[in-house]
Amino acid sequence: MTKRLFALILTVQLVTVSFASGKLDAPRKAQPDTLRVGVLAGPSGLGMARLIDNPPTLGDGTVCTFEIIGSVDALLPKLVNGDLDVGILPPNVAAKLYNLNPTSVVATAIVGNGMISLVTRDASVRALGDLEGKTVSVAGQGATPEYVMKTLLDAAKVPSNSVTLDFSIPTPGIAAALVSDKIGYALLPEPFATVAVMNGNSGDRPVVRALSIRETWKDYGLGEDFPMTLCVAAAGFARDYPELTKAFLDQYRQSIEWTVENPAEAGPLAEKVGLGLKGAIAAKAIPSCNFTFVNAEEGKRSIESLLATFLAYAPASIGGKLPDEGFYFK
Repeated sequence: MTKRLFALILTVQLVTVSFASGKLDAPRKAQPDTLRVGVLAGPSGLGMARLIDNPPTLGDGTVCTFEIIGSVDALLPKLVNGDLDVGILPPNVAAKLYNLNPTSVVATAIVGNGMISLVTRDASVRALGDLEGKTVSVAGQGATPEYVMKTLLDAAKVPSNSVTLDFSIPTPGIAAALVSDKIGYALLPEPFATVAVMNGNSGDRPVVRALSIRETWKDYGLGEDFPMTLCVAAAGFARDYPELTKAFLDQYRQSIEWTVENPAEAGPLAEKVGLGLKGAIAAKAIPSCNFTFVNAEEGKRSIESLLATFLAYAPASIGGKLPDEGFYFK
């Protein structure tokens, strides 16, 4: 987590809100004219591209509006300050935000599960133990890839000092460094893993996905999967308009299902609406992106399993504890 993001989350503690009780069962208000959605550019926003292209109208005339935002750092203050009603956040950021101020956000759904792969030209890598003595470039220090990888290395009883995790290359540059043989091993989310495989598929040592981290997580009994992306709602909005929130979530679910079923159409649509992705790459990446839609309450066990990895290695990154029941929108 960047220092800027940490500072932004801390400001939540200073925000005075009218819904200080944080209860979701207070008297309901008249339906608003708009439901404002913050969409992260990149793969996290892919499942929402269809809604951006054709904004739905909910209930008695509430129109959904969408703002594409370049980073979590930029999206977070908009949620905190009341400029957005719904947004997309990594699970650890959402948990920290809630733990610092339970009246800030609630988790509504898991919308993206594990989409990380160990990518390399080294055909000998078939298990985590094969990485001993190697340096692995990791996309995202202080984020899900780092702590999932550390958890898996511990589970595989691979000595922690025998694998070097390198965070020196910005995520967009890792695929190119791998293709050009400047690095040998990389832990990459989609669509960067797809880019590496597409651009490094020539010669007698093509770039391949040597390990699916999702499958490895499952193999070590850590859960069926782990979430990488949550849809969250401003707690006050979810409290005042629970049925409207549910109506939006139903539209979002349908959009994700369509995206998974129609990658050839969804890829170009993502480029059209301005998510910062090339249509052809997005289309190829979608089958590996592991988009899903699981109500947060139903996905609580999966969310807590992932957050437990942050709690083990960097407790402050989720606010020092697992979030309580109030975190999960019902």
